[in-house]
Amino acid sequence: MPIVTVYTTTSCQMCRATKKKLDKHGVDYHTVEADAPDAHGLADAIRARADELNVPPTMPYVTVYDIHNTLIADWFGYQPNMIIEHAAVSDMEEAA
Repeated sequence: MPIVTVYTTTSCQMCRATKKKLDKHGVDYHTVEADAPDAHGLADAIRARADELNVPPTMPYVTVYDIHNTLIADWFGYQPNMIIEHAAVSDMEEAA
């Protein structure tokens, strides 16, 4: 089963929409508050990843790792198509 992490900020509407969509599809995920007072290094790493992908660092930032701890997908912002794609992966793996 993929390991999904949602990096959020406290006042982020797209973060709440992402978590709601993940919940609707029964996807287990971890939440990390990227705007926590002690998360300066994390915020810098998230911005660096956005620069790598050449996209704006819009929250949430979502990562999906496989069971071997290999990054298989990551994206910024509310992306229901990516959520559905990775929810389906979880569903198929659970059925196997």
